Parts: sequence; C-alpha cells; structure tokens
Amino acid sequence: MRIIAIRHAETQWNIERILQGRLDSPVTENGFRQINSLLSAIKDFPISKVISSSSGRACTTGQVLADYFGCGMEINENLCEQNFGILEGLPFEQADYHYPDITSRLFAGDPTVTIPEGESTIEVAQRAISYIQSLATNNSNDTVCLVTHGRTLQYLLWQLKGGNLQEKTTLYSHQNCSYSVIEVKNERIHVVRWGVATHLLK
Repeated sequence: MRIIAIRHAETQWNIERILQGRLDSPVTENGFRQINSLLSAIKDFPISKVISSSSGRACTTGQVLADYFGCGMEINENLCEQNFGILEGLPFEQADYHYPDITSRLFAGDPTVTIPEGESTIEVAQRAISYIQSLATNNSNDTVCLVTHGRTLQYLLWQLKGGNLQEKTTLYSHQNCSYSVIEVKNERIHVVRWGVATHLLK
C-alpha cells in the first residue's frame, strides 16, 4: 500500500498563531490555493480513497481531494491533531507567557514534553502508526490519501525514522498542504519522501 500523507490547508488560526489541537478554524482563501497546488503535484497518483481527520480543516481539504479523484472520503479519529490540553485555543504568545516550561520544549520539538490534560508525542505517533498498519491489512495494493495535521505528521515521521528521544521532532515539520509518501509492504512501513512542498513555491 502507498500512502500520501498530507497536512491540511492553511486556516485562520494558523495565520493568527493560535494553538488549534482538537479545536478548529476555517480554511483561508490562501488555503484553497494551496489545495489546488497540491492537486497539481499529486494528480498522477492513482488515489482510490481519501481518509481524513474529523477536524473541519482536514475534512475541507480532504473533500476537495476526494471530489477531484472521484472517490469517497472516510473519517478517522486516529488522524486527529495532538490534544494540546491546557494550551488549546491559546495564542502562541499567551501560551508562552503562562506555560513557558511547556511551550519552550513543545515548540523546540522535544519529544519528551508532556502537556497537562493533553497527549504526549509517543501517544500521537503510536495511534497514527497503529492505524496505518491496520489500514494496510485491508488495502494492500491501493494508494490512499490521508489528510491529517502538523504535529500528528511530525510525530509519525519522527517515530518511523527511529523515534530517537534525543532528536527534535521539528526536523519533520510539514507546511500546510505539503505531503509525505509512505509505503507499507509485508507489514513494514517505509518513508519514501517526506515534507514535499515544492508545489507551494509556484
């Protein structure tokens, strides 16, 4: 199975630098332009299914893709963004002011940071990997598009690349509407390309 793993299009809160997590904000006009650029980049992949996080921003992105490829779109909670707990809905500056010990490590990509009332890096990575493994069992020869989120993608790639606790997860950051190509064969998950964003420069 081949997976095209995509970060959702730009949202209003992305622009305003507000921690979204499980909360939501609408896709911007620029976000829709990003989706069109993404379509140009992945149009030659034989995508047979689009699976999206339940967040509105991911579903909006995913529905455009599903319409383009003429396939259905499914929703799966395992693709949702990291639960940011006490940080959810806070502007970056406010979060930094009230919880500097947490945000300094979170924004730096420290995989060992824990967020009160939220999810850890390992928890997010493991739910994403477990879902991909289960998906591959039933879609072994398909090319599937997964629409997910920045931190979820970042932690997934970090884990697939070894999950080194000394390595910053920010190494695997994804811009809005950038994508990674992942292949699953004989239960082995292999990252072919990650963080592809050249289509966004046009």
